[in-house]
Amino acid sequence: MSRLTEAFKALTGKSHNVNGEKSFIKLLSNIGLGEKSIEKYLEEGYLNNNHVYSIINRIASSGADIPVIIKNVLRDGEEEIVREGDFYNFVHNPNNENTYKSFTYQSLVYQLATGNEIQYGVKPFGFQHFSERWNLAPQYIIPKVTNLITGPQATSYKYNYSGTDYNLDIEEVMHLKKFNPDPGAENAVMGMSPLSAAYRTLVASNEIITADASLIKNKGAIGLLSSKGDRATTSEEGKQLDKALKNKIGGGDNYGSIKVTSGNFDFIKFAMSPADLQILESGVIKLRDLCSVYGVKSRMFNDPKGASYNNAKQDTKDFYINGVLPPLHSEIDHFNKFYVPGWNERDNSNYFIEPDISSIEALQDDKKLEAEKDKIVMDGINVILNMPISPEGKQKLLIDNYYFDEETAKIITNIQANEE
Repeated sequence: MSRLTEAFKALTGKSHNVNGEKSFIKLLSNIGLGEKSIEKYLEEGYLNNNHVYSIINRIASSGADIPVIIKNVLRDGEEEIVREGDFYNFVHNPNNENTYKSFTYQSLVYQLATGNEIQYGVKPFGFQHFSERWNLAPQYIIPKVTNLITGPQATSYKYNYSGTDYNLDIEEVMHLKKFNPDPGAENAVMGMSPLSAAYRTLVASNEIITADASLIKNKGAIGLLSSKGDRATTSEEGKQLDKALKNKIGGGDNYGSIKVTSGNFDFIKFAMSPADLQILESGVIKLRDLCSVYGVKSRMFNDPKGASYNNAKQDTKDFYINGVLPPLHSEIDHFNKFYVPGWNERDNSNYFIEPDISSIEALQDDKKLEAEKDKIVMDGINVILNMPISPEGKQKLLIDNYYFDEETAKIITNIQANEE
């Protein structure tokens, strides 16, 4: 009989049972952790853990700082940039309290902390387009769910905030949710927070932070000076000794030095055990683990050993590519799907918005490199097209050197022939 089976039987009074033992393992793994929930991810993560706050705040701030380009696709396929009008105002002023930047910051914080964005859209009476949008706190959302073969789906929502219930139709709610791989889980219609996978790390990080704060708060004296004589030191003698000791060993000049006294004393040092110190020092490991969950390097958060190289520009580039742009793209994709159709119908247009990544300085080197490569390719193609050989010969060179298919190579050579 395994130790696990013996423990299971001792604590439950039941014999070996596979399903019961699985539940027992789950119980053991969560002892001291409590139930995971959206509210806990916010409370124990973003609101009370400085590492989580720093990571989410920086990603959300950086994402909200990236401007958006509003485009309209014309009938001929050409794209025009929209710089004014009602739809432009709707994008940049979601409601009477938020700008695009402040609203997007809120949305990304909710997405990164809870795995969900719940946005409430408001339509003018008698119209199909939205005129306002508001972020709602996902921890106060109660979805009404129907289970289908494709998984659980929300049919309506109740927003229970400050003791008041607000019933919301499915058509009023834009629900962005990170993929939840367990459709049978409780409240599976809600998205999975990144902190769900890192919950044990989050709990451990919080305990280390608490222990560190407790250490500083309760540090007190560094040691005890005790008389080895037969007569106990009086209170007044103790005060005089303390004053004399501070005068002799205090000050920066005495840092790290060894002082000798002729008195008959023992010094009892108050210090943490090496094991306790290792636990506190492991806090930086927890920072690295939390950073990995969000796809960013801990070097960006004051961990000098969080990467194997010292390249701030590469770190910043990776930060945007892996940490900032994925949740921002998800936010914008949902905006285009949920809010834009009503405006397209109203204005007989084909609007969409996209992030203006040209504003991200760290990514511009790649754009420059791509442009240089494109120029080299175009120069090479022009050399082939200007060769004094047959169109068939030019087509073969284009196919062999630039991997064009046969049809594309023919089109290019025919265009050149017509221009001549």
